[in-house]
Amino acid sequence: MSEMNGMIDIVSIKKYLMTSYGINAVTIVQLDGDVDYNYKVTSENGQHVTTKVSRPGADKSDIDFQYNLLEYIAKSQISITVPSAIHTHNGEAYINLGNDQYLRVQKWIEGDMIGHVNPHSHDTIESWGSAAGKVTRALAGYDHPLAHKKYKWNPSEILSLKSKVKYVRTDDQVTTVNYFFDLFEKGVSPHLASLRKSINHNDLHELNVISTYVDDVALVSGVIDFGDAMYTETINEIAIACAYACMGKSDPLKVASQMVRAYNKEYPLQELELAVLFPLIAARLLITVLNAAENLHIEPDNTYLQISASPAWKLLHKLKNIHPQLATYRFRSACGLEPCNKRRNYDQWLKSNSIDFHQVIDIKNKTLHHLDLAVDSLEFGNNENFEDVDLFARHVRRTLEDHEADFGIGGYLENRPIYTTDSYQVNGDYGPQWRTVHLGLDIWTPSDEKVYAPLYGTVHSIHNNEGDRNYGPTLILKHEVSDKLTFYTLYGHLALRSLSLLRIGDQVHSGQHIAWVGDAPINGNWPPHLHLQVMLDMMEWQYDFPGVCYHEVMPVYQSICPDPAAFLNLPYPLESKQDDSTSTILSYRQEHLGKSLSLSYDQHLHIVRGSKQYLYDHTGRKYLDTVNNVAHVGHEHPRVVKAAQKQLAVLNTNTRYLHQQINTLAERLLLTLPDSLSVVHFVNSGSEANELALRMAKVYTQQKDIIAMEVGYHGSTGACVDVS
Repeated sequence: MSEMNGMIDIVSIKKYLMTSYGINAVTIVQLDGDVDYNYKVTSENGQHVTTKVSRPGADKSDIDFQYNLLEYIAKSQISITVPSAIHTHNGEAYINLGNDQYLRVQKWIEGDMIGHVNPHSHDTIESWGSAAGKVTRALAGYDHPLAHKKYKWNPSEILSLKSKVKYVRTDDQVTTVNYFFDLFEKGVSPHLASLRKSINHNDLHELNVISTYVDDVALVSGVIDFGDAMYTETINEIAIACAYACMGKSDPLKVASQMVRAYNKEYPLQELELAVLFPLIAARLLITVLNAAENLHIEPDNTYLQISASPAWKLLHKLKNIHPQLATYRFRSACGLEPCNKRRNYDQWLKSNSIDFHQVIDIKNKTLHHLDLAVDSLEFGNNENFEDVDLFARHVRRTLEDHEADFGIGGYLENRPIYTTDSYQVNGDYGPQWRTVHLGLDIWTPSDEKVYAPLYGTVHSIHNNEGDRNYGPTLILKHEVSDKLTFYTLYGHLALRSLSLLRIGDQVHSGQHIAWVGDAPINGNWPPHLHLQVMLDMMEWQYDFPGVCYHEVMPVYQSICPDPAAFLNLPYPLESKQDDSTSTILSYRQEHLGKSLSLSYDQHLHIVRGSKQYLYDHTGRKYLDTVNNVAHVGHEHPRVVKAAQKQLAVLNTNTRYLHQQINTLAERLLLTLPDSLSVVHFVNSGSEANELALRMAKVYTQQKDIIAMEVGYHGSTGACVDVS
């Protein structure tokens, strides 16, 4: 046998395959491998097998362990393919090449490595998490002596790598590493003994996960390379998979939540495991960057050693900007739990205490109107009503006047089109997205209206939020109502003079005057109103807190930020909206609307608003409309809307009667046409226009045959369908 650094040559591999397995190898291609030398072998009949050659000095018992583990998984009958051994002529699972070097042959798993799939769709990500759960479920109850070992790639042992921090080169990187070490010591170390343990694959990265395409979607179908399998905390399996799946993603927490949701369906997670998951994801990344830093110190000219570390560093910096508690809330939500574990205590306190809260705004003897600013609001009207602050303020005033109301109220969990402008846009992994869900309750009042504390509290912060987060003066009160419950109330869009009324640490009593409602532009350039919000967890925010969130994470923030209506001592909501959820609309449509009214797209769009070149769905997501063939001057053009409103207020009838407007429209149209075209026919649709054109052509030519483009569509009337 000829070797170089323990790697046997291709000729020798071919000889062993033929003599021991009866495989006549035509081609042998070397693959990546951390522990073994891996080869893809194509036999003369076109079939593929995997050949693994260990490095010299390998432990035979470790080879036995891997074989035993794979045999155990195969018996579990999970819907994930794992490597299975092809035995020699003598029935052996491997052969000894001498020098404690072993050759194994396994069945080839067809498909593409997830690392070679681009992009990673929602379904691809979830199938990755599901595969991790299936592997965990398959290995439940399995044990082996060799699995109990110390291993540098075990996230639970990250603290043993602290000495390698000295190899990290930049101050920013050192700060990041120490941050996650501290997070692990406080959030994971005290709980390690209480966590479930099992034998894990321990390395479900993008090159160990195989996918096949189903309806053009890459779904995980196989898992390979169990060489890192070990006995450790069970939660590390999904933590490691998340660490790799999140690399290169703009929203890693969303990806991790998808992974966790799918994993939990296969192998239900415990609350404690969810609480330690985020630090363990970071711990796996720390192992990558610290080992790379040490290797770079040893071989400073070998830049290749930093290739795997670069995406890990980028991800660590992103994770550092995510509060660990928010990550836990997202993971709990993904598993169907109440996201914020403080919510139960809050609800019990609110229910069990008949508290007479002082009204935040004096609404005694005042008339209130539920001001609807949702994306589907007919009351809100055209987009121009909120795109200009003066028009917005005038619209609010007129709406309240029309309803003879003193104040407007509403907005909790509204999907608002106000937040869909370019200034609110964030580019995600699946296109642009907007934080459209309003988390507070708005009380629309005249400016300088007094604001009162609803109950006893302490001033957490009083600050003018200028700059990028220009919301104007904001006051936050802290309420310690029991040894088990502390929460906060936020009062936003205040007048500037509110800043001098209180100081941080001041105690306030129920009913105490604490601020004034502000006006534009000081209040963040909004019509005057008070933004009232409740937060059960500040997550280290000091002067502010997100007042809006993405629709997809609404359950998380709804759990953190309960409805503030209780602090107003009034029945709320003032008006109940019709159930217009997508599922309800679809169900009714399928039962009562004719099948001729077809729906587009596999995931039907629930469109509720249009403006210019955009359509908006019920969540406030904005779509560039390249399909619509009617709104030639843009959706809901303000001039068209106003003209229609004027006419509809006077007359809307048919053409059987004389009216000057139809003549005026015909006259304007004819000015755009050649003189030979002097007669106008008004119709109500493209189908009717084509129907009329066909009738005119047949009458004029005295012919019945029509030439039409193949697979063309000309309308839905009888004659148009026949032509199509």
